[in-house]
Amino acid sequence: KTKLLTFDDKNNDGRIELTPDKNTSEITIDPDIIVLSTPEVARLAPWVIGLVAAGGLAAALSTASGLLLVISSSVAHDIYYRILNPNASETQRVFVGRIMVGLAVVLAGYFGINPPGFVAQVVAFAFGLAAASFFPAIVLGIFDKRTNREGAIAGIVVGLLFTLFYIVGVKFYGMPPWLFGISPEGIGTVGMIINFIVTLVVSRLTPPPPLAVQEMVEDLRSPAQAELPVKILH
Repeated sequence: KTKLLTFDDKNNDGRIELTPDKNTSEITIDPDIIVLSTPEVARLAPWVIGLVAAGGLAAALSTASGLLLVISSSVAHDIYYRILNPNASETQRVFVGRIMVGLAVVLAGYFGINPPGFVAQVVAFAFGLAAASFFPAIVLGIFDKRTNREGAIAGIVVGLLFTLFYIVGVKFYGMPPWLFGISPEGIGTVGMIINFIVTLVVSRLTPPPPLAVQEMVEDLRSPAQAELPVKILH
């Protein structure tokens, strides 16, 4: 019923054959069924299959709820309140956050019904986009006090657009993997390197962050600061 496992006697010989060639194989196994079917293939008890299904569902729901909170708070606080409307009240920010949760649920539901690939591929795309956008800004924000706002924004935009263009072009528009044959699932690593380079270069070509921010970064990575409250107590 789910179409994750299908049988089709293409040559009408009364036998179902599994072959390496998709055109001649009469059994189609969707990769998404592998995890849930493994306990049954191993002839384990039915309750083991139930535990596997429950674990997968719990992991999906916990991840989805966390990401929905991140999306709503990021848009409502970092974009709407910090940039668009600095005078917004808390009620307005909560309202914007709820709207973003609704939009995110609709968008996620659409891609859940019409997935761009099997689960492992979609996860690889997501982690690749995250690596090419936010990861360098987080790392350099801690370990390079010269990194400024202009550099972080430039790196995120360039890394994200490059990775997104490559994934969409190769995956959905038949563009050949022109960059050293790298698959769209692994292009996030290249996008991350580009992000690092752009962030460092732009940060050096633009004014440094305020002195207070640089001191905060120094304090953040200084182990001596963590011992300070203990010394005061003693």
